[in-house]
Amino acid sequence: MERFLKGLGLFIALIGVGILSAFAVVALLLRQEEVRMPDLTGQDIVNVIETVAQQGLQLKVDRREAHPTLPRDAVISQSPAPEVGIKKGRQVRVVVSQGPSDTQALKLVGENFRKADMMIRQAGFSPGTVSRVFSDRVERDMVIAQGPEAGNPLEKGSGISLLISAGNKAPLYVMPALTGKKAKEALRIIDRIGLQRRVITRPPGNEETGTDRIVIQQKPGAGSPVARDATVDIVVNR
Repeated sequence: MERFLKGLGLFIALIGVGILSAFAVVALLLRQEEVRMPDLTGQDIVNVIETVAQQGLQLKVDRREAHPTLPRDAVISQSPAPEVGIKKGRQVRVVVSQGPSDTQALKLVGENFRKADMMIRQAGFSPGTVSRVFSDRVERDMVIAQGPEAGNPLEKGSGISLLISAGNKAPLYVMPALTGKKAKEALRIIDRIGLQRRVITRPPGNEETGTDRIVIQQKPGAGSPVARDATVDIVVNR
């Protein structure tokens, strides 16, 4: 009897190990069948088909709709979302762009002004008001803002206004007083500021510098605002 009980216990133990092993194998197989959902948004549908097939998934295009920024055949949205776990063989649903609609404002922000103007005309709209503003962040001649904004309803022939970057605003300096200074000193001051200079001698002469030459007149005058690329005229005695 004791031998029988031992044998039965061993049999039950083996069954338990087998069941646990089976569960482990099933869990491993289930994990192996699950893949991480790739990010398909913005990609061309041809590339998406290939990517989905490589992951062992199926693709379904739910619908196509106009989009102000994405080109035709690019994926607008997807389900499941990127990075979500999904089992192989399951279906991935996407919405695909038809490109900008004829009745929607184009996306022009970030484009060069000339290109934006061409895009407006080619789409059947008309250029609206163009304004310029200095910007330390946006390169010169690039579109900073537009009205109406991209994607808003807009009839053919309607105008699109643009705000264009004028680039960095040139720094202004206060013109120092040069009258009464020696010519050499005045020229050093002008050069140190970074301004252009033109020297006029009265009575006429050919030399710009001299130990006894004095500035008798200047333009712009002392205290006037001047830009870095401005030219300063100084009149010196002979």
